[in-house]
Amino acid sequence: MTAASSAKIPVTVVGGFLGAGKTTYLNHLLRTGSARYAVLVNDFGAVNIDAGLIAQHDGTTMTLTNGCVCCSIGGGFLDTLGRILDDAIPFDHIIIEASGVGDPWRIAEIALVEPSLRLNAVIVVADASRISKLLIDSRVGDTVRGQFDRCSLVLLNKVDLLNRTAVDASRAAVAALRPDIQIIETTEHTLPVLPDGEVKATSRFAATAVNDRVDHESAFRRWSYRRSGTFDRGQLTAALAALPPQLLRLKGPCRIAGDASPALLQMVGQDWALTPAPADMTAQNDIMLVGVGTDALPDAAALDAILDGALIQVSQTHPTTADLNRRHAAFTL
Repeated sequence: MTAASSAKIPVTVVGGFLGAGKTTYLNHLLRTGSARYAVLVNDFGAVNIDAGLIAQHDGTTMTLTNGCVCCSIGGGFLDTLGRILDDAIPFDHIIIEASGVGDPWRIAEIALVEPSLRLNAVIVVADASRISKLLIDSRVGDTVRGQFDRCSLVLLNKVDLLNRTAVDASRAAVAALRPDIQIIETTEHTLPVLPDGEVKATSRFAATAVNDRVDHESAFRRWSYRRSGTFDRGQLTAALAALPPQLLRLKGPCRIAGDASPALLQMVGQDWALTPAPADMTAQNDIMLVGVGTDALPDAAALDAILDGALIQVSQTHPTTADLNRRHAAFTL
């Protein structure tokens, strides 16, 4: 990889568990910053929904869709990074949004070994309303704690949803992980600017999976749900409540009966919200949801059946060969 100038390009990695507010923070940086950014978005889900939620900016946004990048930093990531470094006009800053189950430091190590790059910061966004429980959760605790191991800054986000006692408890839980950890309390409307620093550390980087970390590809499962049609709002409420606790995150565009425009469904645990979908978020289907769960997540057929119950009209996006044969037979009779 070669940069177009001798100046090293700063790299900032933004990590944090599913639903913490990473994309919200990234959009804040793009709206308030004047630099020309290269943004790389890694989503663990089968479809990279987060890339469609990134605000328009003067630089470029690229998707990393080959699973969890931190588990195997191979050709896809390195090729994308190479295209950024070879751009005719050098970028002012590279921002990488790690997947919600990824280890941000594992991604950041590339900036320590690539001569064209300088590691600026490793930022972890933590949901103040959930972080205390996540840290001790037997299913995901190892993954969540690992995200804080080498970060340079923690944004304790969504503190406006809690009283002071609860915020202090969440802050203490994060602070107990490392004596030197730096924590800033934030809300959606009080996010900080991008720090200007340099992280100097020894890298153990290798472009293969490491054995002493959580294997996210086996510890978590993906699920995608694509349909043509619309949800009934009331039935969707019941269906979301019926989804199993092993489903940690669900998001994507959908259509709700009676609404003229698509909605964006975002669900973390049992909390969910519908907001207007971004105008440039298009899909081949009326409904395109992606989910991430633990390795005990039920199979796709069981999950599909729950959401199918909320559809006003079910239309399979991809008919099977048997379906096509039946249609052909009916036509030729």
